[in-house]
Amino acid sequence: MSMVVLKEIDEVSLKNSGYIKQRQKDMFTVRLRVPCGNVTSEQLIGIGHIAKQFGGGYVHITTRQGVQIPNVNVNDLDNITEELQFNCTPPGSSGPHVRNIIACPGNHECTSGIIDTYGLGGMLDGEFFKEKMHVKMKFAVTGCPNGCAKPQANDFGVMGIIKCTINSEECSGCGICTDTCPDKAIILKNEKASIIWDRCKLCGKCAKACPSDAISEDFRGYKIFVGGKNGRNPKLGRELIEVTSSHEVVAIFRKIINWSKKNNLSRERVGDCIERIGFEKFKHDMLLQEGGT
Repeated sequence: MSMVVLKEIDEVSLKNSGYIKQRQKDMFTVRLRVPCGNVTSEQLIGIGHIAKQFGGGYVHITTRQGVQIPNVNVNDLDNITEELQFNCTPPGSSGPHVRNIIACPGNHECTSGIIDTYGLGGMLDGEFFKEKMHVKMKFAVTGCPNGCAKPQANDFGVMGIIKCTINSEECSGCGICTDTCPDKAIILKNEKASIIWDRCKLCGKCAKACPSDAISEDFRGYKIFVGGKNGRNPKLGRELIEVTSSHEVVAIFRKIINWSKKNNLSRERVGDCIERIGFEKFKHDMLLQEGGT
């Protein structure tokens, strides 16, 4: 970057690299690359010093767990970029690209967390961040069905899930699982617990609560959503498939990204494209590539 004079680059190209023109003349907001919303304490201190030296002395925390420094003069773009790269918090991405990957804490900290959200988020960031698209693309990783990272409100979402099974012979009929289930998906039938699958959100809370270990984990994995968005015309993403490994998640998202590049119209979000072509056809095409699973 040091060989490039950023102030001589057009505004569109700058925006694509995370430099966003402000309404004030010659002023830019510099958006940083912050995968999963995580920065170290040392990086945070560095960002503060950089914002004070080159910006307005403050930072803005974006709605997507990002950090951006407002009020940077166009003549300081090269210098702030050099400092941010040295701080290991380089400028990020905007425009028609894959944006910052967001994630909740997952099983690193949260008692409800099922999956390693930071690990999967890092894999997705390494594979897709800043990839050029027809339109912006947003990823979200959430650790459990509580959905704190809003996977259904992003172009691509993934949620940690646990499918449980009940050993009727071990079930004492105590009813603790029925009281614990937030979705009322477990009932007592003939004094034995039974799961109503249409209600079950696959959170696994029942297994944790069972005092007789009659409920066990049958399947732990990832539920993939596609086609969500916020904005002027919000849309909830739809469930596509459940898989067992993070590598499968990345592989499926790669297929959807490639499909989007071939099928999306200019400025058409992936959910709108799927709606235009038909979700069932899209789903068939994606799962057919998976060998019909």
